Formats: sequence, structure tokens, C-alpha cells
Amino acid sequence: MKLILVFFSIFALKTCDNTQKIKSGQNNTLGGVYHIYSIPDTTITDPQLTIEFDAETKQVSGFSGCNRFFGTFSLNENSLKMGPLASTKMFCDDSANKIETSLLESLSKMDSFKNENGTTSFLSNKKVLIRAIKAEKQNVNVSFEYSAHSRGKFSHIIIDKKSMSVKNKRDTTPIIKKCPKSSWNRLLKAFEPVNVENIPNLKAPSEKRFFDGAAIAKLKITYNGKTYETPSFDHGNPPQEIAELVKEILSISENIE
Repeated sequence: MKLILVFFSIFALKTCDNTQKIKSGQNNTLGGVYHIYSIPDTTITDPQLTIEFDAETKQVSGFSGCNRFFGTFSLNENSLKMGPLASTKMFCDDSANKIETSLLESLSKMDSFKNENGTTSFLSNKKVLIRAIKAEKQNVNVSFEYSAHSRGKFSHIIIDKKSMSVKNKRDTTPIIKKCPKSSWNRLLKAFEPVNVENIPNLKAPSEKRFFDGAAIAKLKITYNGKTYETPSFDHGNPPQEIAELVKEILSISENIE
């Protein structure tokens, strides 16, 4: 009996230990958009400071107060290594420049991160440099615009949280209806895995549009105040990265009468 009790005690301890590891591992993730609200020695006055991690491509980008920055990163559990960062070259006032300098310096020093109580902290030598909150795409400002045209086809679709507009003939007035919540939620679910920063770089999987074999299509996404547009692709055969999103846009538009 004692041996059985010892066995079950060891089993229970190992099970608890594995459960803790699983729970801990769930926090060692880094992907999506984070809104930055704290950096060293600087008062944040711009709520649009962001950093975005693409877990698949290992690309990092964001807005640093004056310019957009971009680069690469590597991740091993919660150890974080940033690659060289480049940025645009806009001129801003002294306040914005101070925030940007502090943020970019902090980004270059980061070596780890931790997720606690809804906040992600980025650290250097265990010292917190940046605090941020992850943004859920369901809570951001986004709209979708899809167009397709050829000699025999015309389609222009605009959908946002409040309304959807569909125009299927060039010289007609678009039909505008309220966007049902169920339709909007399906659209957001399809949008969730899309990396908006990479949209201008998508490659069309076919080229029938170049010899009238398909209508010329484009997708435009306005996300958090910035517009991203795909290169042209064949209507009916979008790039794989946006295939589900385009499918939902077309499905929703077909229900407008």
C-alpha cells in the first residue's frame, strides 16, 4: 500500500509539474500588434506607438512616434534578439524626436520579454524597458475594399463594422446596407492571420488577367489609420495569404440585394 501511495504521489507531482510547464509555455508567445504605453524617462503622449511581431516571417515593425521602423527578430522561449532596425526619415518636432530616440534605443537593447496580467514587458538584463498591451484585431479600426474589373465584369465592395457597400455595374449607384454583426465577426476571423504589413508584397498565383482570362482584382485594407493595398491578382484566385478573407468579402457581398 505504501508503494502504491508513493507511486501516485510521484505521478501527481510530475503531472502538476508538466501542467505548470504547459501554462508557462502558453505565455512564451510573441505575435501581433502591441500598443506601447511606457518607455524609459519619457512621458508617452502619443497612444499610437506600436510594435508588431510576425511570428512566421520573424519580421518586426511599428511606429516610434515620428517614423515607422522595421527589421527582424529571433525568439527562443522568452529570450528575444532584435536584428538591425531601419526606419523612414520623416522630420518631426522635438517632443516626437525625444520619444522616438528613447524607444529605438530601448528596442536595440531588448533581450527578453514576459507576459503578465495582460501586459507585455520587454526587458534588458531583467530590467523593464518597455511596457505594452497587445491589441486584438476585433477592437481596432479596420475596413476592407475589394475591386474587380474587366471588359465584361465590374465589382466594387466596401465593408466596415457599420456598413457594406456593393456596386456591380460601373454606372449605377452602390447598394448600401447595415453590416450584420455575424458577418462582421466572420470577416474579422478571416482577417486575424493576415499580416497587413506584407500585403503590398503578395504574389499573384496566376496571370490570366493579362490576357482577359480573368478580371483584374485588388484588395485594399485600411487598418488603424493606414491603408495597405495588394498588387493586382486574378479575380477568383487571390494569393493564399488573403484567400479566406477575400472569400468572406465576396460571400458577404452576395447577400446584399
